[in-house]
Amino acid sequence: MLQSLNQRQNKQRLVGIDLFRGISAYAVVLIHVGTLMIYSGLPTNNLTNAVIEISRFAVPFFLASSFYLMTQKLYTTEQKTSVVSLFKSRSQRLLIPYFLWSLIYLCLRILKTLSESGNLKDLFQDPVLLLFLGGASIHLYFLPMLFTGSFLIILAEILVSRQIKLKTLLVLSIISIVFYELQIYSGNDFKFYTDFGVNCLAVTNACSIAFKSIENPIFPNYDHQIWRLLFVAIAWLIKCLPYTLLAMVINHPRIKKLTKHLNINHAISLLSLALIITALWLLNLYQITYFPQSLYELGTAFSLLICGIALSNKIPKSPYIENLGISSFGIYLIHYLILLIYINLLVKIIPNIKMLPPVITMLLISAVGFLTSWLIVARLMKIKVISKNLFSA
Repeated sequence: MLQSLNQRQNKQRLVGIDLFRGISAYAVVLIHVGTLMIYSGLPTNNLTNAVIEISRFAVPFFLASSFYLMTQKLYTTEQKTSVVSLFKSRSQRLLIPYFLWSLIYLCLRILKTLSESGNLKDLFQDPVLLLFLGGASIHLYFLPMLFTGSFLIILAEILVSRQIKLKTLLVLSIISIVFYELQIYSGNDFKFYTDFGVNCLAVTNACSIAFKSIENPIFPNYDHQIWRLLFVAIAWLIKCLPYTLLAMVINHPRIKKLTKHLNINHAISLLSLALIITALWLLNLYQITYFPQSLYELGTAFSLLICGIALSNKIPKSPYIENLGISSFGIYLIHYLILLIYINLLVKIIPNIKMLPPVITMLLISAVGFLTSWLIVARLMKIKVISKNLFSA
């Protein structure tokens, strides 16, 4: 997804990763179509719910590919990254688009509230959520989360400078996965919603929280927003740590020699592995058998990442796939706006759309919304000031 952040239009493009980045962007669109169908009164069923859950590999893949590209030069350069330089570069590439898109989505919320004769005060009851935690729109939390996780690169550089062995790196990766799973299992992971459907901006601490279970008696003043931001940052770092360490494993010189020889058969095997892990996750969701969420997220993400590397070794470059990879960050940011417009129009103009099978409605809206988003982003990226500030290109 973050093509424009980590892999500029340059010499050695990874066409397979571009392809999966585009597929992941479409998966995010599918997830949000399902959510908006519920809000809009369009029918959903078990099949649409299953499609949503199958699509949840998207954000983990974006994280895996982002950290893979961030750690690519760790073993080939001795240049150290300072906290200040990292803050400046990540602010330009992540925070500027984040604040601009937050403003765009907030303006949209204001217009919607005014059109429905609602109370504008309800939009500003949780300013911390609105400013720092992606409260303007459900998908914007990814940017401050990746910004926070980016600082783990300093830890990665320290480990490489001390010539960490591959075995030690693998052990640390496993330990980090265990910690992440314990955080999830205990209910202390980051949660955008405390209750699905709650009006996030109208109630303080209703959304984007972490470590809520230790609110009392250890931290009776959890409502203090400094505690909230601190806990969310810790939860994000715990989530991003296994992605960072596993990305370091894949970029390790010994592993990189192996990945250069991956072929189509390896790609098929890795894709099959991702599908098997997804099936196990679905069985977990339907309470048929237990399967850890951390293994689902990391297993699917890195299976698809290595599959993308394998495909990059063998399939020819395509200008369409390249453009899709470059546009995927913009698609992620703009798609929710496009979906809101389409779904509101469809409900008013074609009320009989409710007669269609829900999964057909979902696939139609998601396909049109995705293609529209792609076309708009591809056009806007030709305008330098927009490309730089809205899409970090």
